[in-house]
Parts: sequence; structure tokens; C-alpha cells
Amino acid sequence: MGLKVWQQIETKIRAGHPYIYLVSPEEERIRVELQRLAGIVRKHFTCWSAYNGFEPEPPASADADNPVGFLETCSEPTFLVLHDFHLRMREEWTMRQLIDLRSMMRRLGHVVIVTAPRVMLPVEVEKQFAIVEVPLPDVDDLLVLYKQVSRYRTKETTPEFAEIMARAAKGLTAEEAGLSFRQIALKSDSSEAEEIRTVIAEKRRLLEADGVLEFFDPEYNLNDIGGLAALKSWLQERSRAFDESAREFGLPEPKGMLLLGVQGCGKSLSARCVAGHWNLPLVRLDLGALRFGGKAPEETLRRTLRTLEALSPLVLWIDEIEKGFAGTGETAVSEDMRVLGYFLTWLQEKQQPVFVVATANDVSRLPPELLRKGRFDEIFFVDLPDEQERKDILTIHLDKRGTNVSELDLDELAETARNFTGAELEQAVIDALYRAFSRNEAMGRDDLMYTIQTAVPLYRTSEEQVKALRDWCQDRARQASRDTSLMDLFQKES
Repeated sequence: MGLKVWQQIETKIRAGHPYIYLVSPEEERIRVELQRLAGIVRKHFTCWSAYNGFEPEPPASADADNPVGFLETCSEPTFLVLHDFHLRMREEWTMRQLIDLRSMMRRLGHVVIVTAPRVMLPVEVEKQFAIVEVPLPDVDDLLVLYKQVSRYRTKETTPEFAEIMARAAKGLTAEEAGLSFRQIALKSDSSEAEEIRTVIAEKRRLLEADGVLEFFDPEYNLNDIGGLAALKSWLQERSRAFDESAREFGLPEPKGMLLLGVQGCGKSLSARCVAGHWNLPLVRLDLGALRFGGKAPEETLRRTLRTLEALSPLVLWIDEIEKGFAGTGETAVSEDMRVLGYFLTWLQEKQQPVFVVATANDVSRLPPELLRKGRFDEIFFVDLPDEQERKDILTIHLDKRGTNVSELDLDELAETARNFTGAELEQAVIDALYRAFSRNEAMGRDDLMYTIQTAVPLYRTSEEQVKALRDWCQDRARQASRDTSLMDLFQKES
């Protein structure tokens, strides 16, 4: 487990904190580390759970129904680790007991440590506890675990491959990683590549189980985007942003970017291209699933973000972020506000290299707090493509489908497709191919011209919304297409 968190816990114990609340789902792993720490600070160790009572053996005069009470008569400084106790702490008698015994605990050198998968502290005792979130196993922890599991394998494992396996398991609990490693150890004829894929596949299955995270393979890069020159340049400059050389140069790790713009103009594709260009994993966070997943949204978000930090460096994609925080306006319930508050704090203060790419179509539904400086490194406005960008987009989609672009008049097609989004241009190409396929002929200029002329672009039905978005972004966002004023661009295309 990361050395830093245990140094932090040890410091709190030596400073005299009588109550500590550890947030982690890994009871067994936490208990082993706490027993080790009890030896370091020279305190007696005992553990209690609702089912087993006291372990390894009941202390003298201990009452299993009142696990804290025996400390009143215990003269030896004691580590008391409580599992399941957070479920009792809303009882009036238990809250009063903790408050009244606090001074005695400090005087006698006792430490009560409550472990739980999430924070469930009533307001009456919240200030009594030092709360520490225990991270998932780091690479060093997983490396030790992999070596332990692989000790009895007949197949030889190199140190380099062991580290690769440990990194592949990042984001899993120790138990989950151990099960994956043991599953691999049972196979003697699998290749190293197969073993890596097995761990990664199991990790994806476990982390996607809540329906909050979705993993994507890096299949796109910046060459798959037509236009957006300023955005591409910005990303190119940060290609080495997560290298250690950037830290030595004095640069902080980039936080992320917010892409505002017209629906269908490449915001989501851009998010996927960032991961491909930087060779980083891509994970999509579904904020809506937090509210409808049947679990406490704030705690689910906490656990999810801790997992993402354990998996870092990576690109976190949040599509249509305004929908995830749609309930955080004036009529928002307190739970929604807490979720927003926690997310904003994490966005501002996160220490791990998680680059956030958030997209939004409707800025009027965005919480103002989300747009404050410091949340994102940059806010880009992605507008309808101009004529040159339309030609680039058509070229990309025609080349992808094996059409000879040189035989088409791209200037004419791009002019006819004025005010089309990138998605609408792609669909026009697909529809033209269907027309040609139905005749069993190669697609020609007339097919594509027909599908463009008969399509009804979003701009025609939502012109007011597009103009309102342009007005809002004029002084608040950077143009993604090129470094020029939005007004100059609008006048050129009008």
C-alpha cells in the first residue's frame, strides 16, 4: 500500500487523534497494515466485527455488544479496529459514548479506528474523527502480490514482465488482483500477451460493473479530425505533458479541457482522439448513472474517482456534462449539490494525472462554478466547420471508404454543404454510398450532391440556439478551429 497514507495515519496517531475513520472496501488488507502499524507505535492490537466479535481473542471484561466500552478499564494503550461500526454510529447512545470518552481515550493513549467502504458519519460526531481515504494498491503492492502468486509456477517470470502485470492490474483491490493473478497462474501454456489481456479484461469487467465507467480502445488520433487547427496545436504542445521531464522543467500536469459547441461538430471524437494521440487509456464517466444506479451518488463518485486516480495516467471523457449536473440549479436537492461540490473540488485539486475532457452542447445548463478558472486548463468553442474544414472532413470520410477524392469537386461539395456539422457530412457520404450500392455502381458526384441537397442540417432547425451559443462563447471560450476572433470567422462564413 502507498507509503504516504500510512505515514499520514501514523502521524495522526502520534499526534494524539483518538478516533480515525478509514475509507476503504478492503478490510483484510487494512487490518494487516494496521496490525503492523500497531507494533510500530507500540500499542496492543485488537479487532472487532459485528459477526465475529473480538479477534484474535476477546480482551478481559470485553462486551461484544459494546466494543468501545472495554477501553474505559484498559490501562494498556490499545489499537481498537472496528468493522461494521459505522452502521451503529447513528444511534444516540453510541454517539454520546464517543463524545464523552474522547478525553479519556487521549489520556490513556487508545486509538479507535473505524473502517468502512464509504463515509457514513452523523454530523454530531463528524468533527471527532480524522477521516483518511485509503488508496487502492499501487504498483509496488501489486508487484509483491504477483510475485507471491507466481512463486509456485513452473513457468519462469522475468522481473520486467512481473512489473508489466502489476501495472496492468492497477485500479483493482488486492483481492481482485490476487484472483486475476491466480487465474493466470493455473494456466501453464498461455503466452505473456494472453496473460496481460486476461488481467486487463478482468479489470474492465470489474470496473464497468457499476455502469458508471466505460473503457474504450484507442482507435482514433488527431488525423481523424477535420479542422480544429487551434485545438490540435494545443494538444500537440502537450504531447509530453505527463513525462517526468515536464515535471523537471517546472510544468504541472495538465488538468483538462472543456469543449463547448454545436452538436455533431466533433467534440466527442476529439475526446477519443486525445487518448489516441497521447497513447493513454480512455475511460468515459457516465454522470447520469450516479443518480440512477441505486447507490449513494456521492460515495459512488468518490470511489470512482479514486479508482481513476489509481489507473492514471489516463484521459477521462465526460460527454454532455451539463446533463449530469442538470439537477444542480436553484431547485437542486442537497445530494446533487454535494455531488457537484465533490466533483469540482476533485477537478481543482486532483494530484494524479487524470486529464479530463468534458463536452457540452447547452451552456445555459452548466453550473457557473464549473466554468471558473482553475477547473480546466482551457475552454474551447467548437463551431460549425468552415469551407476548408468541410473539405477536410469530406476527404477523411471518403478516403476511409475507399472513394477516389480526386474525381470529385470538393470545392463545390463543401460550398453546397454550408452550415453542415461534421456528423452530417459523414452521414451524407454514407447515404451517397447507399445510393450507389443500390445501383451496383461506384459512387459519383451526383450521389453526394443529392444527399447534401436533400438533407436538413441541424443549423436550419436550430439557428437561434447556434447563434446564442456563438454569442455566449465569443468572450468566454477559445476558438477551436483557428486562433482568430470569433467575429471575424462568423463574418467570413455569413
